[in-house]
Amino acid sequence: MQLITHKDRTECEAFFQGYFTAGRKALFVGTLGFNDACLYFPRLLAHHTGFDFLFLIEQRPEVSAILEHSADRNRAELENLLAGRTLSFETVQIIADDTASIAGRSAASVFSRWLRGNYSDVIVDATTMSRGVCFPMLRQAYESELQAHVVIAERMTNTLKAIAMHTDSPQYMHGFQADMGTDEVTKAIKLWIPQLSENNHDSLERIFRREQPDEVAPILPFPAVDPRQGDRLLREFRNLILSDWDVNLLDIIYAHESDPTDVFETIRRIHRGRLGALSGFKETPPRTILSPSGSKMGSLGMLFAAIELDLPVVYSETMGYRCDAQTLPPVSNLMPDHMWHVWLRRD
Repeated sequence: MQLITHKDRTECEAFFQGYFTAGRKALFVGTLGFNDACLYFPRLLAHHTGFDFLFLIEQRPEVSAILEHSADRNRAELENLLAGRTLSFETVQIIADDTASIAGRSAASVFSRWLRGNYSDVIVDATTMSRGVCFPMLRQAYESELQAHVVIAERMTNTLKAIAMHTDSPQYMHGFQADMGTDEVTKAIKLWIPQLSENNHDSLERIFRREQPDEVAPILPFPAVDPRQGDRLLREFRNLILSDWDVNLLDIIYAHESDPTDVFETIRRIHRGRLGALSGFKETPPRTILSPSGSKMGSLGMLFAAIELDLPVVYSETMGYRCDAQTLPPVSNLMPDHMWHVWLRRD
């Protein structure tokens, strides 16, 4: 897999202008989120006539009313922005009635119908898309006959603060189980690479207890916009890192908070190094397991590694979001602090 990347608005706009000419027809797939960040890339691409737009509505059982109102307002903004264009909204159920996570399967079912359209390219907007939906869809796009792209935008401060509530049962992400659970890897030497994030202590601990890895190499954001973020995460996870997880402090991974290619290259180097070093142990083959839970930028790097190296991804799905705000802030017209476009070209 070859990654062709563009960052910040100038580079992204230049690529869109030069690449999406009259001869190309593309599908843009985003999420109707409660965060107005879902409007960034539609604004950039609204004047490109060769695009159809699909927005997924991630349906969860527990979402604060103010967040639902914010999503309704964002839908009205999109309908106004993309008036006269092919624009569709489709609901994707994230949690089944029995509380099982069905995010990936639901999204893949909807996405597969659209991939059969007469498109040359597909862009997946990961900005407000949950990982359980984004990961399977981007892999599906990459393995299709279309040219696959992913875009992501990030703003350092959010005007509407939402708190995620995770399920109690971690699971492998749809399409990212690899050979885990088979007889071949019963005695595998497992390396677990979790992405540390604030207020996600319990979720990652449940994943650790499920996988029982032999080694743990947690990812900390560095460089980061907030230079103290890594220190706060170390304090929050101190007992797990030093006791339960038994992490060698030299194994902690420092990856750029706003550069997904840094996370990708680091995981690829570590995984390939372990394969070479442990290649002689046929009864205990090495396996690398990923758990994205921090910044979306870093998670995107994990996604690239999981696709190229066929790595398993285990995570806890989000049951819902809680928000204590009483009033909706105005829709922001400011551009994000960071933007990336990545074209995933098959070699």
